[in-house]
Amino acid sequence: MRHQNHLVYTVQCIDCSYVFDEFEDEFGLCPECGKQQPESGSWATEEMARIETLEKESSFAEAVAEAMDLLYMATDVEYGDWPFAHRLAETIRRLCDEGGLVEESEEHELHWKLIEANQMGGTQERTEAYERWRKSRQARIQGD
Repeated sequence: MRHQNHLVYTVQCIDCSYVFDEFEDEFGLCPECGKQQPESGSWATEEMARIETLEKESSFAEAVAEAMDLLYMATDVEYGDWPFAHRLAETIRRLCDEGGLVEESEEHELHWKLIEANQMGGTQERTEAYERWRKSRQARIQGD
């Protein structure tokens, strides 16, 4: 029998590293230690304010780049913030539309499709493809 490894997204308590079950409220109280978990997106309020400022200045490409950086953090395997990730995805799509950013829009949609595939139980091959894509993107950003 062949076993496939799946990329599993988990959310952990900020204090005791308790792993929340799929249907537990990861933004409520931790059932293990009782610590109130931060509100979705609360860790990125300064960055979101900067994105709003860039949008008002019509600096759409820069706003999308910053939002994409946040999206990578929000979709991190260990520390994902999925409600915030979905809000970011909507923001990125809107900014791309407003700024006519075709290349950035395509990059975002590719990333989002990979994330969705992994959330739905991606295969090892998809997981490895996603990791290669992330590493190539990071190398390209560092080379700029």
